[in-house]
Amino acid sequence: MSNNINGEDQLDGADEVKEVKRRGKTKLINVWNIPRGHRVVVNCNELNQPIGEEAGVLAKFLGMVARNGSLCSLSFKDWRLLIGKKDRNHKQINKEAILNQVKKRFLYPARMETWVLRTIGERWRQHKSNLKSIYFDPHKSQDANNSNAPDGVLADQWVALVNNWMTPKAQDLSEANRINCTRRKSMHTSGTKSFARNREELREQDPEKKYPHRAVLYIHTHKSNIGNNRNAHVGELKELLAQQPDLADSSNGKDAWEGDALNRILGKEKPGHIHGLGLVPNPKQVFHASTSSRMKHLNVTSLDETSSEDVVSLRLELEKLQKHVQKQDDTILDLQHTVERQKRQHGYLDAPLSPPTDVRPAMKRQEDENEDDEYEELHSHYKCSKIQDKVSTDIFLKSTRYPNRKVALGRVLSQDPKTKVGDVALGKEFWMVRVSLVSVRDEPLIRPYNNFKVLGQVGNNPIAWPSSCIEKVN
Repeated sequence: MSNNINGEDQLDGADEVKEVKRRGKTKLINVWNIPRGHRVVVNCNELNQPIGEEAGVLAKFLGMVARNGSLCSLSFKDWRLLIGKKDRNHKQINKEAILNQVKKRFLYPARMETWVLRTIGERWRQHKSNLKSIYFDPHKSQDANNSNAPDGVLADQWVALVNNWMTPKAQDLSEANRINCTRRKSMHTSGTKSFARNREELREQDPEKKYPHRAVLYIHTHKSNIGNNRNAHVGELKELLAQQPDLADSSNGKDAWEGDALNRILGKEKPGHIHGLGLVPNPKQVFHASTSSRMKHLNVTSLDETSSEDVVSLRLELEKLQKHVQKQDDTILDLQHTVERQKRQHGYLDAPLSPPTDVRPAMKRQEDENEDDEYEELHSHYKCSKIQDKVSTDIFLKSTRYPNRKVALGRVLSQDPKTKVGDVALGKEFWMVRVSLVSVRDEPLIRPYNNFKVLGQVGNNPIAWPSSCIEKVN
């Protein structure tokens, strides 16, 4: 395997030496120029890793962000300094700018943000490593290296890189890393497809829809070749599994633990990474780490690290909405009382007013009447459903373009990922809903089908809507 300047892995397709046709730079023009208000929807697994074809697009995009000197400056020695993680007084402007570029084009769960930042950080470090291996010569003078700036790299950032690489501390670290690389046992052989995507595909192929043990996934993604001694340890792993299959038994729902087959072959895990699973934001989530002995006598539970923050935000927004609705109800009630008083004063409380003459053109009048009928039908359906269903399934649909804007009222029909809308399964990030009242008729559907492109066209038909853009109403 060799790394090109884009940080994309290139894999030789055969053992013999031959010319390898390399692809050009990743551009993703359609993603960078995605229409305003549109975003690529990315699902994630229980380890907060992205899955599906969209995950591959996201990974390539993050690599481009990491190589963008305007967003991720190469002049920083440490990624944590770049995003302001090491400096508490730093306002983390760089981090916000980086995430804004991603969020403008991708819609993903908030709990996946840690993976996004760590992935960009790894691609940023890999980019610097690639630049060094191609354009930097430790045997040349500093001036000679400074003048060898590669295309696409800002001159001042390249000089900062060279200055750092020329220091004795950086050279000692480079030598240590070189030695560590020679000890590397494994070589990923499934191309640019991540562990998470391969893992999800194997789960879909399983009759019981269970995730494979990480040892099985590792064998699937690391093909051995005795001729060039590539992934020779995979043979040892297969022998171990043949002798002790219980070391990779995932029937109890666990697909990784300390002391399992892969742990015995590869040894200690890397920080932030799990052998056979790749980059995992929270490794403790994989190994189901128990609490310390000092905490065993206490009542301890686990929470999603983003849940409390999201719940508080939703509650505050719901309280504001409830107060606003109550205020509107009070205003309407006051107006009704005022009208009744005026009628009593004029003595025609029970006498109907003579109908006004409608001077609108007949066609326009008919269109307005149809819209009124449609509104009354939807309003009646909404009231009926609210009475029949006492469970809190009534919801607000929020705009995917403007998250704080509520665009419709509706009801949840299904949260089952296997349920299909328009022949497409919901997945983990969408719910099936039926719209009752639409306030923004031109709001685009993220999953259009049957010529339904905006909310105003769906009528009584079910649609798929991102669960992150749904708010339940009590």
